[in-house]
Amino acid sequence: MARVIAMVLVVVGAASPAAAQEPHGVVLLYHHASADTPPSTSVTPERFEAHLDYLEAHDYRVWPVDRLLAAVIGGEEAVPANVVAITFDDAYESVYTQARPMLRERGWPFAVFVNTDAIDAGHSPYMSWDQLRDLHAEGVLIGNHSASHAHLIAREEGESREAWKQRVAADLERAGRRIDEAIGVQPDIFAYPYGEDSAELAGLVGDDHAFGLAQRSGAVGPGTDPLSVPRFPMASGFDGMDRFELAVRTRPLPVVEAEPEPPGDGVRGPLRSLRLALEDGTYRAAQLACYSAGGERLQASFEEGPPHRVDIRVDGRGSTGRNKINCTAPASDGSGDYFWYAFQWVQDAVRD
Repeated sequence: MARVIAMVLVVVGAASPAAAQEPHGVVLLYHHASADTPPSTSVTPERFEAHLDYLEAHDYRVWPVDRLLAAVIGGEEAVPANVVAITFDDAYESVYTQARPMLRERGWPFAVFVNTDAIDAGHSPYMSWDQLRDLHAEGVLIGNHSASHAHLIAREEGESREAWKQRVAADLERAGRRIDEAIGVQPDIFAYPYGEDSAELAGLVGDDHAFGLAQRSGAVGPGTDPLSVPRFPMASGFDGMDRFELAVRTRPLPVVEAEPEPPGDGVRGPLRSLRLALEDGTYRAAQLACYSAGGERLQASFEEGPPHRVDIRVDGRGSTGRNKINCTAPASDGSGDYFWYAFQWVQDAVRD
C-alpha cells in the first residue's frame, strides 16, 4: 500500500518523564482560519497563531502525521516527548492565505484534506488546484476527504448494502484519482467527512488508505485503530487556550473493550448504556468521569480490575446525527495531564 503523508498537527508525549515512556500523540483538526466564516468550523487567525505560539513556547516538535502514526501505532520508531502534527479538512482558502504563512514561518508541516468536487466546481471559499499545487510543492500533504463530502456512512432511500458499497467506493476512488491527476500523488490517508466513520466504511477506506482520521477528541496510542484515528477539533467556543492546553497534553485512555463496539455501527435507536474495559496505566482509574457531548456528567459504576470495568448510563441521550461520550481520568504522575477516550455513534444513519 502506498504511504502518503497527510501532514497534521499532532501532539505526542507530555512533559513528564512517565509520559515519554508511553508513546502517544494528539491530532488537531482545523477547518477555517478566518473571522468571517461560520464559528462552528472556524478559529480566528489570531487564535490560531496563539495555538502555534503555545506549541513553540512549550517546545513541541511538529511531525508529519504519517510519521507520527507509523511511530505510535506501528512502532516504527521511538516517539520523543512533545511531538505535534496540524490537519485542515475541506481545503478552505483561509488555510492558504492565513494559516500557511504562520506555519511556513516556523517551518512546520501540515496537511490539507480535499473534497475534490468542490475544488473542481470552483466553489467559494475553497482553494483552487493551483493553490493546492503550491502547497504540495512546499511539502504540504494533500489527503483524501472524498469527492462529494457526503454523509458516506448512510445508505440512500431504497439503496441496498451492495449498491451503497459500490457508490462509496467509486466516490473515494474518484477523489483519489483527481488528486493524483492534479497534484501528482495518490493519497493514502483519508479524513472522514463530518467525522462520521463506521466499521463498514473503514473497510472501504482501508482498501486504498493506510489511515482514516475521525473527528472526536482523544489521543492516539499504540492500540488506536489506524482507520479510526481520533482528532481534537478546534473551532470558536472550543478553541480557548485552556482547552488547547488540555488537548495537546492528553494521553489515550487504555480502553480494550467497549460495548457497543466502536465506532458505534451497532447502535440502533437511542443508546442506553456504554460499557468499557480498561487496562491498568498511569491514570487514576477510580476518578474516571464520563460526559455527554453537551457536557453533562453521566452516571457510571466502576469495578476495580484489571481490567477495570465501567458501566455508563446513557439513558437514550442523543439525537439524530453524530453523538459522543467523552471519558477522562487524571494522570497519576503529578503531570496534570488527562487520559481521554471518546465513543461516537451516528444515530439513524445506518438502515437495515
